[in-house]
This record gives sequence, structure tokens and C-alpha cells, in this order.
Amino acid sequence: MKLERKRVIQIVCVVLLIYLIMRYWAYLAAGAVILLNVLMPLIVGGAIAYVVNIVMEFYEDKFLSKIKFFSSKKGKRIISIIMAYGSIFLVAGMVLVLVVPELESCVEVLVASLPEMFDKLEVFMHNNYEKIEPFIKDFNPDTMNWEKIVNDTLSWSRTGFSSTIGVVMGYVSSIFSVIVNFVMGLIFSIYILADKEHLKGQVQKLINTYLSSDICNKISYVTSILNDSFHRFIVGQCIEAVILGVLCVAGMLLFRFPYAVMIGILIGCTALVPIAGAYIGGAVGAVMIFTESPVKAVMFVVFLVILQQFEDQIIYPKVVGSSIGLPGIWVFAAVIVGGGLFGIPGTLFGIPIVSTIYKLILNDVRKKSAIKEQEKESKDEDK
Repeated sequence: MKLERKRVIQIVCVVLLIYLIMRYWAYLAAGAVILLNVLMPLIVGGAIAYVVNIVMEFYEDKFLSKIKFFSSKKGKRIISIIMAYGSIFLVAGMVLVLVVPELESCVEVLVASLPEMFDKLEVFMHNNYEKIEPFIKDFNPDTMNWEKIVNDTLSWSRTGFSSTIGVVMGYVSSIFSVIVNFVMGLIFSIYILADKEHLKGQVQKLINTYLSSDICNKISYVTSILNDSFHRFIVGQCIEAVILGVLCVAGMLLFRFPYAVMIGILIGCTALVPIAGAYIGGAVGAVMIFTESPVKAVMFVVFLVILQQFEDQIIYPKVVGSSIGLPGIWVFAAVIVGGGLFGIPGTLFGIPIVSTIYKLILNDVRKKSAIKEQEKESKDEDK
């Protein structure tokens, strides 16, 4: 009787909770957004720490562990943190040094070519006036109500200026917020890396105190697979980006496209976004090549499409898919579904999350299949 009463109380509590969530969903969503904005520096810091930890562990385990001078663990940790952040900032700085000056020169070329483009447009309109005359025959300056046009323009300028100021201030505020979150997250990530073992022990102790041992073991099992999937995904994504960048540079040098090294590095960096990232860098590269030769720009687009198809069909599933233990078909499904539901974050995190789910289901299926095989063998022996 006590068990039935407890069950009824649980069902009533669940129903009541669902009702409250549905009834006050708008307030809960607004509160969740506020909480997310408050916690954003900590979330950014955790993400930065997770990525930098991969580089830090590499330096700490592969290099500093072999140097007897760094006998204390604290000294190794400090040096490895400095080396990890230094390596990442050095690579980012080299990319900016190579890419930004070339982009500036291309913008200067485009601006300088604008007068010539307008002259060519004027010549084209003069030579084809008979063809475009039907489109402009209704335009008669003498019959236009210039007073109304001026009043409408002044009215729009008053309202449009204020709205434009609001939009600009919104963008400035957003950019400032992103910078502040990144800087605070960067500082927080250093604290996490410096004391990660202690933090991990505290979290483990908290879980063990308030949850049963069975639930703790399940949480530890799931988090270990999740960590392995994300670790392998990040490493595989970086390797794939390097391969694509090198192939792009080699192909552009072979076909004598301009800005080969710079565009190859740019495409390699944007390829960190799965599947579609290389096309973002390719669009910038096509505009840059267009400033020198429109024909070569078209040829470059064709080359990039072929290279990207080769990369999507062969390199990406082999490098990233095999590194995280996920078949190629599920890699594409994770990217498409994750990107469709959550945009760029879904594209980035969809693959390791699907890989985790895939491994959990696969291990569970194998476990249950083994149990069924044992039961079948025991029944055969009894017969």
C-alpha cells in the first residue's frame, strides 16, 4: 500500500510539474535566456579550456615529462599552459599576418577599379540604348512630383536615421559583449587548466555524495565516452583542415592561381567548420582572384568544388569518421540534422554527440546480444 501511494504521489508531482512548465513557459524561457547570458563567460571559458587542454596535455606528457628540470607537477603545468596558449596564439597570429594584408590589397584593388567599371557600364548603356529604352521611357523628370519626393525623403531620413543609430548601437553592444565574454572566458579557462584535477575531484565527490553508486557509474561511463568522442573529433577536424589546406595550396600552385598560400590557409582555417566551412573561405578566395582575373576566379570555383567533393566523400569520413568511430553516413546525418536544428553550433557539436549516442547504443546492443547468446547456450546445455 505504501508503494502504491508513493507511486501516485510521484505521478501527481510529474503532472503538476509539466503543467507548471507549460503554464509559465514564457517566463521560464526568459529566465533561461538571462541565466545563459550570465553564465556565458563561464561556458566560453569551459569550451576554451577543453580545447586548450588537448594541446596542454600533449606538451605535458610528450615533452615536459622527459625533462628532469621540471620535477614539480605545478611547474610542468604552468609551462605547459604557457606553451599551449602560446602555440594557439602564434598560429592565429600567423594566419592573420598572412591573410589580412592580402585582403586589404584586394579591397584596394576593387575600390580602384570602380571608376573603370562605371565607365564600362556607361559605354554599355550608350551602345545598347535602343534595348534599354523601353525600360526607361516612362521616366520623365518634368512630370515627377519633386516636392513629394523631397518630403518623403526628409521624413524617411528622420525615422531612418534614428533606427539606423539603434541598429548600429545594437551591433556595437553585441560586439563589446562578445569581446568581454571572450576575455573573461579566457581568464576563467586558465584557472580551470591550472587546477583541473582538484575541480574534477570536487565534482566527483559531489556526485558520489548525493547520488547512488549505480547512477554514478552510469554518469562516469557516459561522460567518458562523450569526452573521448569530443577529443577525437577536435583532433580529427584539425587534421582534416590541415590536409584540405595543403591540397588546396598544392592545387592552386599547380594551376597557377594567385594568392595560393594565403587562400589555402584561409580555407584550411574555415574548414574547421564541418562540411560547409571550406566554401566560406572559398568565396573570399574567389573574390580575391576575381580582382586579377575573372576567368581564373571561375576556374578556382570549379577547382574548389571538385576538391571539396573529394574531401567530403573520401577524406572527411575517413579522417574524422574513423577517428571518432562513426560511419560516414552518420557523419553526414549528424551535420545535416545538427545544422538544421541549431545552426553552426549544431554543425560543430552534432558529430561528437551522435558519435556518443552511437557508441552507447552499440555497446548496449553488444552487451544484450552477449547475454542472449549465453542464455541460448545454457538452454542448449540443459537439453
